[in-house]
Amino acid sequence: MSASREKKKRQEKLSSGTVDPKAARAAEQKAAERKSNILYGTVAAVFVVVAIALLVYNSGIIQRNQTAVTIDGEKYSVPETAYYYNQVCSTYASLFGQEYLQTLKTQPHPEDETKTYNDYFKESAVDNMKYIHAATTAAKEANLSLDSEDEETVKANVESMKSTAAASGYSYGSYLKMVYGPTMTSGVFESCLRDQLLANKYSADYSEKNFVYSDDEILAYYNENKDSYDVIDGAYVSINGTPEAKTDDQGNAVEATEAEKAEALAEAAETAQAILEAYQKSGDLEAAASAYDATVSTTISGSSTVYGQWFFDEARKAGDAEVIEDGASGRYYVAVFNSRQRDDSPATYDVRHILVTAENLDLPEGEEATDEQIKAKAEEILAGWDGTEDGFAKLANEYSKDPGSNTNGGLYEDVAKGQMVAAFQDWCYEDGRKSGDSGIVYNASTGYHIMYFVNYGDEQNWHYSCENALRSAAATEWQNGMVEAAKAEINEAGMKNVG
Repeated sequence: MSASREKKKRQEKLSSGTVDPKAARAAEQKAAERKSNILYGTVAAVFVVVAIALLVYNSGIIQRNQTAVTIDGEKYSVPETAYYYNQVCSTYASLFGQEYLQTLKTQPHPEDETKTYNDYFKESAVDNMKYIHAATTAAKEANLSLDSEDEETVKANVESMKSTAAASGYSYGSYLKMVYGPTMTSGVFESCLRDQLLANKYSADYSEKNFVYSDDEILAYYNENKDSYDVIDGAYVSINGTPEAKTDDQGNAVEATEAEKAEALAEAAETAQAILEAYQKSGDLEAAASAYDATVSTTISGSSTVYGQWFFDEARKAGDAEVIEDGASGRYYVAVFNSRQRDDSPATYDVRHILVTAENLDLPEGEEATDEQIKAKAEEILAGWDGTEDGFAKLANEYSKDPGSNTNGGLYEDVAKGQMVAAFQDWCYEDGRKSGDSGIVYNASTGYHIMYFVNYGDEQNWHYSCENALRSAAATEWQNGMVEAAKAEINEAGMKNVG
């Protein structure tokens, strides 16, 4: 059949409504291919959209602008709330560790088992935010703002965060996200820092102006609370009266029998009595205790313990020595009382220091610094000192790794008891300490401190502590009132992205 005849035949079929099977199959195949292409194209497009959505969501961009809390009409975003939430969590992490914190978050809170610890952390964060909001609002109304010194404090905090980030192998922004969550930005972090600083500044200013107490009021408070502020000169030896722990063949703990408990307690009582008698003969508690592998403690901080009640008893007099039974804890104490007096020691002191750490050493890459090397570096720095306070300040600015004082000559002013680590404080309060004294102090958690003692403050510790207690109680009541007065509304959609 010629081509023209074939074409004519097809035209006739079309005009009569008859369908060519071959052409129909070809048309169906092309239609199926077009449908398949459309289907796979649509599926691919959906996957691209989902991937982009996940990328955007995981970046924190969407949540960053979500409102988590509204306080007195002012909206606070997810990252702002996360800043205060993290501060609450950090308190627990510092006490128990980060791993335990993550487990703790899912546990019921003992005060309300319908809530988890995570719920409690968020509620605490909101309470802190209510206070910050109220205080910063009041500060602005009082025309109180941050000055250049405050901005230096903000800068120091930021630099410290950057330094920690770099040491951990992160950029500043990445480290903030790791600590506070994916929504955090440097802008939000630094803004929250400023808000906290302004709130604290206003609180201090308000407290100084409104919570003022006379010497008579302070003395009256002291007389009502002597047990909390007096100093006991005495010592005690603690004797454990519980049976040694035992296990069965499978390693399971086996509880001691009543007879075993009674026997162990009786042995402790006998040992305590022997130590007391040895002390009464020799007058040397240290020697009497060491004969029984026991140690002497001179830290007597309050009347809440059984032995503390004995030491703080008003009837106590110099030379008293006694065996004290503490049945609840299964212990006996040998207690020796010398004296009780008001703490008239200086309440504060000024000191300069140079913190020397591994960062001061120029070691080959991969080599870890030893304590001996760090100590030797501290001794080298001290040996190069010219003996003057100005000279020490210059060395502190050059060598100290303490970000809180390495730009002001290592100076800390008006340091109160309990503010510094024990080794640092103990050096400052050593008998005979005087202006110009120097030395090296070691603390396991910080490093080696090259010390320069400036002077003591004029106020006595009992007076300073009692006044602060009065002011603190008044300030707490005032702040609680501010928190209760502030009205907070939680946006659950935003709050679920916190933490």
